[in-house]
Formats: sequence, structure tokens, C-alpha cells
Amino acid sequence: MNSKKRQALKRLGYTDYRPLQEEAIDALSAGQDVVLAAPTGGGKSLIYQSAGLLRNGVAVIVSPLISLMTQQVDQLNAKGIHAKFLNSTLNPGEQDDLVWSIRHNRIEFLYLSPEKLIQPSIMGLLQSVDIALFAIDEAHCIAQWGGDFRPEYSQLGRVKQSFFNVPIIALTGSADNKTLKGIQSSLGISKADIFKGRIDRPNIQIQIAQKKQAKHQILHFLHHEVSGQSGIIYCRSRNKTEELCAWLRHLGFNSLTYHAAMKDEDKQQSHETFSRDNGAIMVATTAYGMGIDLPQIRFVIHMDIPNTPEAYYQEIGRAGRDGKAAKALLLYGLQDMLKAQQLVSNSPEQARLELTKLTSLFQILEDRQCRKVSVLAHFDETTEVCGICDRCTSKQSEHNATIACQKLLSLIYYTKGTQAFSTLIQVLLGKRTKTTSSIQAEKLSLFGKGKELTEAQWKTVIRHLLAFQYIQIVGNHHFLVQLNEKARQVLKGEIQVILVNDHYYPRLTEEELMADHVNWHKAKAWLYNQVDINMTDGQLRKICQHKPTNAASLSRLSGISIDEVSRFSDSLLSLLHDQSMNKTLS
Repeated sequence: MNSKKRQALKRLGYTDYRPLQEEAIDALSAGQDVVLAAPTGGGKSLIYQSAGLLRNGVAVIVSPLISLMTQQVDQLNAKGIHAKFLNSTLNPGEQDDLVWSIRHNRIEFLYLSPEKLIQPSIMGLLQSVDIALFAIDEAHCIAQWGGDFRPEYSQLGRVKQSFFNVPIIALTGSADNKTLKGIQSSLGISKADIFKGRIDRPNIQIQIAQKKQAKHQILHFLHHEVSGQSGIIYCRSRNKTEELCAWLRHLGFNSLTYHAAMKDEDKQQSHETFSRDNGAIMVATTAYGMGIDLPQIRFVIHMDIPNTPEAYYQEIGRAGRDGKAAKALLLYGLQDMLKAQQLVSNSPEQARLELTKLTSLFQILEDRQCRKVSVLAHFDETTEVCGICDRCTSKQSEHNATIACQKLLSLIYYTKGTQAFSTLIQVLLGKRTKTTSSIQAEKLSLFGKGKELTEAQWKTVIRHLLAFQYIQIVGNHHFLVQLNEKARQVLKGEIQVILVNDHYYPRLTEEELMADHVNWHKAKAWLYNQVDINMTDGQLRKICQHKPTNAASLSRLSGISIDEVSRFSDSLLSLLHDQSMNKTLS
């Protein structure tokens, strides 16, 4: 490492670079454009900050959030590095002072939003001074990923046109190779060096399950898996976030809400409370999360399907930032998949992109292998099975669903793809309804020929056929199902379809929760009255949930030696199996 790099490191408060960091810094310092994909905590900011100090001129950092700008500017100023932000929080006098400082080379780092950067007056100002580099943070916005999209990001290609001799670095948390190429193309940096850090987060346990009374499934997760811990619950709509937040608050949880329609001061208040209070739960749309780096987040729940694999992995990656164990739960069903497809853009080109991303996500959800292997494969990254996801830990059973698929595909063919999936299921189950009567379903040879499966199992078949593109929904103004080439191969018996039996996450009702709170306080009172028993709340909670029947089981569950357990096992086992507790304790 040369002396200039060592001096830059020292100013930034570090002693050494990681291998990927130094390679990217060398490329950027030499004037080469760079695209970098690395997870939060991977040291992305150190790369453009170091290169900014190594090159002449002001380093311009494009950041989507005022809070992110403020945080990084404060950190740099605390290290004696001259940094400022230019955004709507500055009054006219402060903006004039900043412009003077920029013109007189008093600023080393300038943070601004994409909206601000593309203003002609700002572009003109920057053309009048030396620019060290442009850093485009949260560059995944360029790829128009769902709620993260900022239209102004799509206009940042102007930067290279106006500053063709100034290197650009685009940074994102996670992206597949196709998306990285898209970022290059949008920014006009087709010859950029691409650097990808490993994005695996081995401390996050992934669970994906079928949705069935989702609120009560979430309640079970909150009470039995992450009790008293902080986390985020993502919902697709603003109304759903408010309804779920109010329901959880009614049940005694410290729940908060956050969505784009809230006033700025209300959003800030929610964020500050969530950052401060242990055990707080943020119920939010995807408007919350970009730039959030809180070490205490222990879980992320998706009550609805995200828009893309990238969005999903970035969102669950907000848990476990401290490296400690964290959990991610996603609940979904056939209706979620259909609704997600209905919400794609009206623009044909954009719709194709969004449907491609959705299909990739559906395949991850329906895949039979380890969740971590499946997710990382989308990002062209390989890994060993994680051993902790629901696929790895459950004794999943599989069955050959080829004949069922042939029946469904034949029915789609006979009805010319015009019938809703719910109607097709009714026909296969032989149900006589207004809908089936209207299409004279009883005359169809397949009427009632699908009773070997339940309605839920038929939905599983449809999900799989949709996810792996045996069938597809076409037409913007009416429902139409189209058979693809893979469907024809199934009908001919050339492809066998193997399905994993559905996993439904457990549910907990409000009444069971209240009863469990009462029982928990009884158990806590018992522990409080014992002398010289070294038992944590976590150990006691596990014992209460599993209700062992003898001292040996009690020892195994608690991890306390059998000799120690024998001193109190009789009284605790008696309490656990007292009739008043045994009715409701779970």
C-alpha cells in the first residue's frame, strides 16, 4: 500500500483495506468507472471516500435519503474531513454559503439527491470546479425495483455525458449480473469494472410458508420465536400496515407504522421510536428500509410478496446487521402471486422486466431445495445448504403431481384459458355453483375428476405451474391463461412434476395469547420464588412451550444438568401440568 492510500485510510479512521475494497479503490483512483455490489457492512462507503481523498477535486455523492446524507456528512466532519450536503433542509443563505465554498475548493465531499444533481444550475456549478468522482449510492433504484424506484435515477446518464472524464462508481447491496449490466447501460458506463462481494448472510434463518390466517401466523411468530425483540413487518398496502399495526398495538405490542402517505414528521417520529425502543415492531411498506442500519433488528416478516428477489434479499438483510442470529418469515399464497402479477406496469417493456423478476421470485418460493441455496443462485452465487431454513430443518414430503397437472392443463385447454383458477378448481372438485353452471361444466369430461386433491392442494399445483412457466397469464384487460411448451411436454408425459407438500406456519389466536401471558406470569412468579436457580427467561420460555413430563426432558430442554434439575423438577413439572395452565399453555 502506498503512502497516499495509507494517509487516506488514517484520515478515515481505518488501518487497512479488505481485498475487494482495495481493488475497487485502485480502479476508481485511476479514473476507471466502477460498479460495486456488496451487502451492507461490506465497506462500500470507504471505497468512494478513499478514492475521493486520493483524487483532486470534490467527490460528489448521490444519495436518495436526507437521513443518509446527514449521517455520512456528520461522520466525515467528525474526522476532520470537509463534507457538506445540498438539499431542501438548507435555507437560501446556507445554500449561498455552500456554493461559495464549492467554488473556492473548501469542500472535499458534497452529498446531494438525484433530483438536485440533475438541475441545470447544479450541473453548471459542478462544471465550473474540479470533480474527483461521482458516487451513485443505492444504484438499484436505476433498475426500477418496485417501491424503491426514484424516476430521477433514470436520468443520471446525463452525468457521464457532461463529465465524461470523471469516473463514476455505482453501488448497490445485491443484484444479479443482468441487473448490474442494466445499471452500466443506464449510467453510460458500459466499460466499468464490476466488483461483487459475497452477499450471503449466514446468520439469517429463512422461513417461507403458505399463508393461512396470516395475522395469527404472525402472532405466533412474534410470541414464540422473537418475543420481546425488534423487527420489521412488510405489507404491500398502506391500509394493511395501519390495520395490522393497530391490531398488534391492541394486543400489547409496541408497534409503529411507516408508509409514504404519512407526514414527514410522523415518519421521523416512527423511525426514532423504532431506533430507540427495544422490542419495537415497525409495520411498514417498502417506503421504510433504504439506508436503515440498526443493529438491534432481529427479524423481518413479509406479510405480502415483494416485487423482486433483490427487494426480498435486501429487506431481510435489514435484520441481523450485528452478525447475531436473525430470522426472516415470508407468508404467501396463490392469490398473492396473482395480485403481484396484476400490479405490473402498463408499459409493455417495463411489464416484461417486472414479470421476469416476479417469476424469478416465484421460483425461489416454490423451489424444493435449501432456501439459501435457491436465493443466492439468483445472484449467481453458490453456497452449501444452510442447515437452518425451513427446507433444511423440516421433514418435507414430496409427491408426484404429474397426473394432477395433466388434468388441470387439459381443463385449461378445453376452456380455452378463459376461466379463473377458482372456477377450474370447482370443476375438478365437481362443485355445482352458478359459475360452473354458466359454463355447463357438468358436460366436461373432467368434471369431478379431481377429488383426490383438496382445494388447497389444487392451488399448490397452480402455483407451481405458474412459477415454473408451464402456464402464463396473458392479456391486460381480461383474464386469459396460456399453455407454454413445458405444459405440452407434461401432457405428453415427457416431464414429471414433483411437488413438495405445503408447509403452513402455526397460528395463535388473541385468546390463546392472553391465556399464554397469564401462564407466563405464573411461571415467572415460580422462578422468582426459587432460591439459587440459575435459569434465564429464554430457558423458562422453552420449557413452558414444550411442557416436559419428566426431569430428564426438563434437563435436555433447559440445558441444566440433571443433578441441578432434580432440585426443582417436581415443583416446576407440577406447575406446568396444573389443569388451569395445561388448557392453554403452548
